[in-house]
Parts: sequence; structure tokens; C-alpha cells
Amino acid sequence: MTSDNIISKTIEYLSVPAVVGFEQLFLNHLREDFTKLGLSAFLLDGLLVVSGKNPGSSIICAHVDRHGLISLGNGEYAYAAQYIKEIKYGENNRSSYAALESISERFADEIVFAYHPETGQKLGEGRIETCPSCMENGDSIFYVHDMPHIASNTPLAYGRTAREEDGHIKGQIDNAMSLGVVYELFANGFDGTALLTTEEEIGKSWLHIVSYLEEHNIESDKLLVLDTSPYNNNPEPIEEGMVIFRNRDKSEHFNPELVSKLIDRCKKIKLPFQVKDEYILGLGRTPDELGSTELGRLIQGAEGRWSGATIQIPTRAYHTSNEMTTRKSIENYYAFLHNILIEDKLAATS
Repeated sequence: MTSDNIISKTIEYLSVPAVVGFEQLFLNHLREDFTKLGLSAFLLDGLLVVSGKNPGSSIICAHVDRHGLISLGNGEYAYAAQYIKEIKYGENNRSSYAALESISERFADEIVFAYHPETGQKLGEGRIETCPSCMENGDSIFYVHDMPHIASNTPLAYGRTAREEDGHIKGQIDNAMSLGVVYELFANGFDGTALLTTEEEIGKSWLHIVSYLEEHNIESDKLLVLDTSPYNNNPEPIEEGMVIFRNRDKSEHFNPELVSKLIDRCKKIKLPFQVKDEYILGLGRTPDELGSTELGRLIQGAEGRWSGATIQIPTRAYHTSNEMTTRKSIENYYAFLHNILIEDKLAATS
């Protein structure tokens, strides 16, 4: 079954650490994996470009990075997304106490392992302890019980493995599951291009996409961005296997014509779906509560030069090692993408 293949590939991908800022090891793994399918796969700064026989037919995007920690030395560890954004991009990324408390809840008592960023060699393992007093200062500082001395600038990844439990697939599946879907699409005839980006978790992956599009003189309003979508307080989309669309996120509107075509196709092939911004606004919430997406950041950052649509798989326990979805969600997600990208092609780059 296709879902078996995607779950197996997701578990394989999650066995290779890819903490944001330290994704090279995983990029190398992906390049080798896609090359074995007979595809063109080459690395650029911040992304892996995978192309089939007709690279201009469609462009899909997915990110490779995941959350984790980074050693500061002296037994202190920082939240990688906050640290990398400050160090690499010079942005003050101080977070509110409430935001850091949320981060702390995701990590507290988790087993993590330090790894060599080039070889993947495990350098030590321990259990995360949080530091409330540090959070009060706007810092995401953690301590790791039983971890040996780890040199500064060393990444730490979740130790919990992906697994299938109680009819749910669980693990740090954002966004390894979309990568598993991308692999399955190529294996079954997708002949377009996939842009697999780093640094999405710090809101910078769009820069790498724009760099590629500019270098290759590609103008498109039909980019398709694949990702997970959190539904922590509503199990219905996950249990019913809905395909998730958006008209917009908190910062920008997407290509309305393309979104409409995607919805019409989903209706035609009789798959359940939800338009997430319509659902959220229907609850009486504001546009600022619609969340941020890679596509929204790209449209905003490039001042509308490129556009497209998102296609997402619903999950719960977002950004934790227990993030979960159902086999039904995976099957419907893949069935929709297979239909629009292989069976009856819908999107084109221009």
C-alpha cells in the first residue's frame, strides 16, 4: 500500500537528524535517496533541488529542518530556532514568557542526543530539564541531565523514534512525512521539480526558494507548498482524513484561482477537505491568528512576484516528538497529490 511506503520512508527519514541550522547530513541522505530513483538531485545553498524528466511541469516545495537544541558549552543548551535566527541573521529573537513556556512544554523530560553535524555520530544522550528563571529573561535555555560534556555549537535532536500506535503515526513528523510523500510521488511518475528547503522553522526557507527561482528565471504563481497543519484542539480533520487548503495565512493571500481549482478537484475526486482560514475565522478569531506559512512569507518577502497554494496534512501535538496523524489522512493527502500531479495534471509553473 502507498501509505505503508510513505510511513516507512517517514520513519527512515526521521532516523537521520536535521536540527535547524544543521541540516546538511539529512540533505546528503536525501540527495542519495532521490538519485537512486534516477532523478537529478543537486545541492544549493539552503536547499536540495530534485527534478524529473519534465522539471518545468510543476514545482512543489517542502522543508527538511526540524526543531532541536544547540549546545552553548558549560552544560547549557539553547532552542535551535531562536539561536540560529539570532546568530546567522542578526535578528533579535527574544520570545515572550508565554511562548517560551510553550516551547518548554514541548521539550521537558524528552530524551535527546547530541550528534556530529557532518557524520551523524552520536556524542551523548540525556533528558531535558527546563530553566524557568532563564525563560523570564526571554532566553530559551535548557539543561540536559546525564549528558556528557558537549562542545559548543553542537546540535541535539529528539531521541524518540517514529512509530505507529493506536491507529496513529507518531513522531517528529513535521515535515518528514511530506518528504516521504514527495519520494512516493517521484517513484510513481511525478516528473516535475521539488525544492526541499532548510530553515523553514526560523522563517527563512523562502529566501532559498526565491534565490533558486531568480537564478533560473522562473516566474510562477502556481507553486505548491506541502506541509503539516496543526489541529491540537480539533481531532475531526485528522480522523476524517481531510486535505487542508488555505486562501491565506496571517500575512498574505495566496493565488485564489489556483486554490479554487484545487478545491474543485478535491470535490471532484470526492476527498474530504477543509479550508483552514475559513474554519479559523468562522470561530470568531482574527486574521493575525491564522498562522504563518512558508508560502505566505515568500509572497510577502518577494512582494507578490511569486505565488501559489499550500496543500497540508492535518496533525496533532504539533512540533513535538509525539506529533501524529492517521493512515487515512496520509492516504487522502497522497491520493490528492497523485491526482493533480500525475494522473490529471493541474498545476504548472507558469
